Amino acid sequence: MKNGTPTDLVIAPEVEAIVEDRSLLSSPRPTVDRERLQHHLREVLKLLHVKMDDENIVDTPRRWAESLVTMTSGYDYTDVKKLTTLFRKACSTTDEQCQNLVVIGGTYKTLCAHHILPFFGHFIVGYIPERMIIGASKIPRIVEVHMRRLQSQEHLAHDVADTIEQILEPRGIAVWMGGVHMCMVMRGVEQESSFMETNVLRGEFREDEKTRDEFMSIVNRRGQRG
Repeated sequence: MKNGTPTDLVIAPEVEAIVEDRSLLSSPRPTVDRERLQHHLREVLKLLHVKMDDENIVDTPRRWAESLVTMTSGYDYTDVKKLTTLFRKACSTTDEQCQNLVVIGGTYKTLCAHHILPFFGHFIVGYIPERMIIGASKIPRIVEVHMRRLQSQEHLAHDVADTIEQILEPRGIAVWMGGVHMCMVMRGVEQESSFMETNVLRGEFREDEKTRDEFMSIVNRRGQRG
């Protein structure tokens, strides 16, 4: 075992590439029957009375299929044990006395599980190490794995927290997400200024008010800059 990583679990090279600078989450997925997918999407457009001979629409089923294949590529990486093992390879051990708050932020974009419409925004992840820390670029990769599935913002935040908790076993983990949901902008209440925030607080972030306040002050400062 190295850095908490079992050596007897074989990880396919294409899965290992998730932690590299290049992403395979948008690469061809041989498990998806593209021709069948395009056929059904073409039928959907016909049922909506879309004129399929329009020059702007002729190739739409193929483009639509390819975009859906890319935006749902996270379903190829649902084995929690393999993901945990994979990302632990990008971890390093830390001083047992280290209690520094590690904060990493970025952006996400995904598809709403209810209406298959986009929602997108910013995330901020904070954790307090127990024994391991992970490379700063790997947190956005973990978010990417989960965002490339049909999602709700609440589930996305919990999925990210669950994965990081499995990998690092930290003293505390906090995930904040703020996003704009096109299902609220383009349909339903049709509010262009709608915005949703989600917090997941575990361990010391939930139990210790000072730690929680420190994290939320970072969230608030970032929000003001945005």
